[in-house]
Amino acid sequence: MLRKVQVKNGVLQGLVGKDPRITVFRGVPYAKPPVGELRWRAPQPAENWEGVRKCYEYGDMPMMRVHPGTGDDFYTKELHPVAADYGMSEDCLYLNIFSPAAAADENLPVFCYIHGGGLQDGYSYEVEFDPERVARRGVIVVMIGYRLGLFGFLAHPEITARTPEGEVISNFGFQDQSLALHWVHENIRAFGGNPDRIVICGQSAGAGSVQAQLCSPFNEGIIAGVICQSGVSMAFGDEEKPFGAAMPLKEAEAHGEDFFRQAGIENLAQAQEMDASVLMEKLRGITSDWRFGFGQCIDGRFVKESVWDSYYNNRLPNVPMIIGVCWGETQGGMFGGGDFTYEDFLQWAKQFGEKEEEFIRVAGIANDADARALTGTDARNMLLSNSRGFCELRSSMGQKVYYYIFDHDIPGDDAGSFHGSDLWFMFDSLGNSWRPFEGKHYDLARQVTSYWTNFVKYKDPNGTDYNGNPLPLWEPYSRDKKAVMKFLDTPVPEILEECPVLDFRLSWGKEKLTDKE
Repeated sequence: MLRKVQVKNGVLQGLVGKDPRITVFRGVPYAKPPVGELRWRAPQPAENWEGVRKCYEYGDMPMMRVHPGTGDDFYTKELHPVAADYGMSEDCLYLNIFSPAAAADENLPVFCYIHGGGLQDGYSYEVEFDPERVARRGVIVVMIGYRLGLFGFLAHPEITARTPEGEVISNFGFQDQSLALHWVHENIRAFGGNPDRIVICGQSAGAGSVQAQLCSPFNEGIIAGVICQSGVSMAFGDEEKPFGAAMPLKEAEAHGEDFFRQAGIENLAQAQEMDASVLMEKLRGITSDWRFGFGQCIDGRFVKESVWDSYYNNRLPNVPMIIGVCWGETQGGMFGGGDFTYEDFLQWAKQFGEKEEEFIRVAGIANDADARALTGTDARNMLLSNSRGFCELRSSMGQKVYYYIFDHDIPGDDAGSFHGSDLWFMFDSLGNSWRPFEGKHYDLARQVTSYWTNFVKYKDPNGTDYNGNPLPLWEPYSRDKKAVMKFLDTPVPEILEECPVLDFRLSWGKEKLTDKE
């Protein structure tokens, strides 16, 4: 197998994986450590090294408000059972690469994964990720580490003032991801990969990151396909502020100033000198919730506009996409359900201006119960309407998009198909979980992983599973055939019923969000 490779910066030595057919390269640097003077600056390419760099250990996870694995919450048990053993620091810009190649000329497709966590949390080697299980299907898997939260997305007038003209302001985490993708494009042949077959995938904020990378002019020509799990961003022009909307730069700068003020930090120079752990402690002292999360802003260069402006105006590459959600996450918690009354519905209808009465007729809502029911359907549920609305819009423009809904059986407690539960199946990593998964779960995981890797290989999820069994046909979504793959105990292809309210909203979005001549 290909255990030693020559990349632009030097020679890398990998390890035999748990599966001896896979070589694992952990902690591959793609950028200089963003510390000291490089804090809150664009990532810089990695320096060259002498001799053989042994890539045997994971790099540190990025700075987070709370070190994963040190609490007793749901996700500590679910995703971070040994995370307390890993280091956490600003020095986090590393890749973990898993290659099944025996020679550099195999030209294998490449699957790059960007983890989620609200751009505030997460790391690239959580227990639900098992890249070896994916790589054994004949693809190279690259797991990307990037800066988060305060260190990845702080904007501030002093940062803007010191940024050279023409360079990107803030969005450092997105810049990290982009530099990683360019590093892969430039070096992946050494690992047996094909730089023209890079598919990027992410879940939750990772899906948001994938969309930012797809829509950014910085990545032109290097992305061959996209998978967005539980997090496609969309707007219909009837929202006061769509979920996941990027702040204008001025608003993001004011947010940064507010943090400095509340944290007792006088200026950027003082913040630059503080230890990263001290800054995290100040952030924790202000709030334990997400009010002081730091996310993307429209900087004018890397993020030039909202992703939905890109979608409605078709300003993104024509590449195939897989889009989907977990059913359980749509029906409660922060992503779905909630109180919505008849009076709320009438207030919503006012957003449509002169079409208010038409919308009321189309919706047919007569009471509180009717209104509340909307929150669980494609008509208004944020994740469902965003995902299906995206599929409607992009397919109407001739783009190929495959839609799925996970509603698989999750044993062990009453969590249901919760946010992120699909990752155990996509990575075929059930054996890493504490949950008592059984045969049907392993069968489904084999099929799901095969759909994903087929897509990476062929731009189409269809074909056979790892055992050579034909997979149920997954048709692309279209206006005439609203195909969805439902992952239940088995993959079940279905055709969705019409949704007049969603159609009305999408028509409104096209009117409001498409550029006028």
